Amino acid sequence: MAANTSTIISRSRTDSGLSPSSVMLGALVLAGCIMSASLITTAVAQTTTVASTAQSTSQGWAALVPSAQKVGEGQLRRWGFLVYDATLWSTTGRFEPDQPFALSLTYARSISRDQIVEASLDQMRELGVDVDQHPEWAQALREVFVDVNEGDTLTGVHRPGEGAVFFEGDRLTGQIDQNLSQAFFAIWLDPDTTAPDLRLALLGKDQ
Repeated sequence: MAANTSTIISRSRTDSGLSPSSVMLGALVLAGCIMSASLITTAVAQTTTVASTAQSTSQGWAALVPSAQKVGEGQLRRWGFLVYDATLWSTTGRFEPDQPFALSLTYARSISRDQIVEASLDQMRELGVDVDQHPEWAQALREVFVDVNEGDTLTGVHRPGEGAVFFEGDRLTGQIDQNLSQAFFAIWLDPDTTAPDLRLALLGKDQ
């Protein structure tokens, strides 16, 4: 691109009889056009990526777990009260950590987004995750969670090597990176979870 710019400037001097100041102005305009084209190309690429993500999730989380089959389901209760019903989904009906899977939570009571975030971080700490080394995680979770009321369903889809994507019902709410995704789903699926009975139910091993 620099060689082409020099050629244009040289021709302007010999063929058009333009003054040096006019040549300099032309060069600056050309450079500005090149920079604008570059920015437009970047913006288009970013827009295409966002559009691609939106298109892939236009049918909700199930679009990311084709032919989703239930692995298992269970309930989380605290002090005898139902907090939520949980269902684990995969493409095969078996839990395979190296394949996409989805965890849906249907809440039995109203809970604020901040309560969900704090409870999630506390559960990660219980598993030995050094949450304090990742201060950005709290904000990342706030961006994907919402306040819930009785009957609302939140679903997280873990995509190995990429992270996780979250939905309220079928509405995309955001995504998190791979490290946070692994720590988050460990709350339910790690052998050291604080809810071992629920883990077995989700894995279909409570029979």
